Amino acid sequence: MSELLDKIRNVKGLRCARRCTEEELKQAQIELGLNFPEEYKEYVSEFGCIDFGVHEWTGLHVKGYLNTVTATKSEIEVNQDFPAKCFVLEDLNIDAKKVIVNEEGKVYLLQLNQVTPLCGSISEYLDMCTK
Repeated sequence: MSELLDKIRNVKGLRCARRCTEEELKQAQIELGLNFPEEYKEYVSEFGCIDFGVHEWTGLHVKGYLNTVTATKSEIEVNQDFPAKCFVLEDLNIDAKKVIVNEEGKVYLLQLNQVTPLCGSISEYLDMCTK
């Protein structure tokens, strides 16, 4: 089992959706034209989507703004500077800030056309969220 999954299981106040299927995962990658990093695949395959405290992470097997495909496509529509081969992991709901992840699994803060590195992995981002 991955380090990320173990960490998620230990998050206090965790709520999650149903895990996504392999077909949902493949379809999401096709729709976004990218390959999700392994950590993200493990996360959605186990939890679907999660929220804890003030954090709501996008995922699969959910509808609406917490669906990764919906959230990413919505941001692409309004932000012509959205980086290629990235997807939205979390909308911080303040000042147009989004947490995005690239195909390598690196995590960034996106605010309009500014991209700032945050973490080297989703697991490290979870550590930031739970401090």
